[in-house]
Amino acid sequence: MYTSSIQKVHLERWDARMTKILITTPSGLESRAAREIRAILKDGTVTPLFMKGNILVSTETNENEAISAIVNAKTEYIGGITPVEKEIAISKDKSSIKIITNNVLSLGKLTSSDTFLVKCKRRGNHDFHSSKLKKELGSSLESIVGAIVDFANPSKIVIVEIFQNKAFINICQAENIKRKEIKKSRIYPKGQRPLNRAELKIKEALRYFDIIIKPEYRVLDLGAAPGGWTKVLSSLAKEIVSVDPAGLDPSVASIGNVMYLKCKAEELTNKKLGKFNVVTNDMNLSPSESAGIMCRLNDLLVENGIAIMTVKFVTRNRRTHLREATKCLGTFYTDFEIRRLPHNRFETTVIMKKKRVIS
Repeated sequence: MYTSSIQKVHLERWDARMTKILITTPSGLESRAAREIRAILKDGTVTPLFMKGNILVSTETNENEAISAIVNAKTEYIGGITPVEKEIAISKDKSSIKIITNNVLSLGKLTSSDTFLVKCKRRGNHDFHSSKLKKELGSSLESIVGAIVDFANPSKIVIVEIFQNKAFINICQAENIKRKEIKKSRIYPKGQRPLNRAELKIKEALRYFDIIIKPEYRVLDLGAAPGGWTKVLSSLAKEIVSVDPAGLDPSVASIGNVMYLKCKAEELTNKKLGKFNVVTNDMNLSPSESAGIMCRLNDLLVENGIAIMTVKFVTRNRRTHLREATKCLGTFYTDFEIRRLPHNRFETTVIMKKKRVIS
């Protein structure tokens, strides 16, 4: 779990006495939604969740009153409003379906006279799909409790909100799940927004680590789409070779010194590209996969060439991910500098140099 600029963030143990509400927000604007919540619920505290666009609100106000207050207040950054009652630890394994089912049953909030619908949103990497969980959970509730699934007009909603290795669950009245119109989903005025957040990430990395991209440099940009890093680097270097199986934004692909290769980074070993002064890597892969590719492509760097890589945290085990990545990279790279940067708080940026080959 990360701690952002949101104030009064409490990462306390789950307190069953408190009302807990999951709020969805525009990605990157969680702190603004949190300010709105604290203005509405004076005792409310906010926990930013691992996945962007989600915050967890805790308040002593009862569920009905808290939800009503949020719904009726004038807000700009609050979207979905979902009350949750219990947090449980799960794994990516299919056995998690049974764990979730048992915990939902333990809530004791569903009776044989109820109709219900299971709503599940799964975020992360798991060996099961949301549809399978909903089907098995619904069948279990029907057979064990005697309640009946009603897709059209259920009296209660069974909530399962999964965030990788944890799940928030609840059974609540259908009318207590609300959605508000998000009125502001951008920070920048129309027409002034960068191509994507990646532009800010690479600018920040170059500035913080004092990396100079010389006009004569050739740069290899891995995981380039839609082109934020390529766009910035193309203004600094002689040539950018931009690699991604997904497409580049046309405004970037048309830049004169950009050569776009629509392929996976792993396929570059079969291409004659020459040497590069800098290799950048913002691929959306697990840390070990990304580091492995960097090792296989190290021959494309000139001696003492610079590599910039973002380590993606696919679970909360940040230290483990970073340790595994740097251990792998250490075979071919040296002079590591590592930092979690403000515009990159869900990742860690690693700067390194190609090891000198001693013959």
